[in-house]
Amino acid sequence: MKTIFTLASGRSGTSYLAHFFKHNVQDCYSTHEPYFTYRNPVLFGQAIAWNTYQEDEKLLPLLQRKKDFITRVNKPVYFESNHAFLKTCHRYAARLIDLPGFIHLVRDPRYVAKSELVREQLMRKIHFPFAYYKRRDKHLFQWSLTGDEAIFEYYKDIDISRYQFYLLQWIEIEYRATQLLINNNWQDKVFFIEVEKDLKNSSVLLEMLYFFGLMSFHKELKTNLKTNKTPFVGPTQLSEKDLHESEQIFFKLPQQYKSLFMRSPYKNCQWISAISGD
Repeated sequence: MKTIFTLASGRSGTSYLAHFFKHNVQDCYSTHEPYFTYRNPVLFGQAIAWNTYQEDEKLLPLLQRKKDFITRVNKPVYFESNHAFLKTCHRYAARLIDLPGFIHLVRDPRYVAKSELVREQLMRKIHFPFAYYKRRDKHLFQWSLTGDEAIFEYYKDIDISRYQFYLLQWIEIEYRATQLLINNNWQDKVFFIEVEKDLKNSSVLLEMLYFFGLMSFHKELKTNLKTNKTPFVGPTQLSEKDLHESEQIFFKLPQQYKSLFMRSPYKNCQWISAISGD
């Protein structure tokens, strides 16, 4: 069985891609975030903390349950567009997947961070149940990193805003994506999509299917599909404060992270000059 996961942050088109696979790809089990699927762990919440704090005695049985579920799926292709993957599984992905494939979704991090912030603020405002859990005397958001990951150590002298927290989370996720591919020699198993430009581009999506050796139901791909919009708010907008806080984060970014964005696939993104200062 070919198993395909997205390498992505939240608010980067993962929901759209799950619908695309469901409506276009033959013989494929497609899921986004499997909240209501029996025995298929969704991997948010405590699982993220277990990975961060390397509590592998709790994490590894959970990942084995997911692998068992994938194995039981009676389809040639399993696709999951879950942004928990890099938050929870990046250290043990090779144990989880036998025949891997990846779709690397990258969206302008400033808009990712703002969209993540707006989504969390809305959940807080409507008192969304179980959105937070307590861990190490901290109340943590179910869908985010803990704030104790390595990258946050470089910003201990700054009282970072929640918007800046999400910028740093995006950077950490992209660093993990790169290291995952390098450490496992999987560079030839990933298809890159720049979200703003290519996510709904039929020719790019068709190229993606060819890349993975997949077949479509239709002569013309169905691309007018549902996206996971935040309710009650319009398109994501950046304020002057957001732009200033973005500059503060990227100016102070350590070299091992900064050099990441000087290489492919990031160096060709339309927004890269805005965060690199070039």
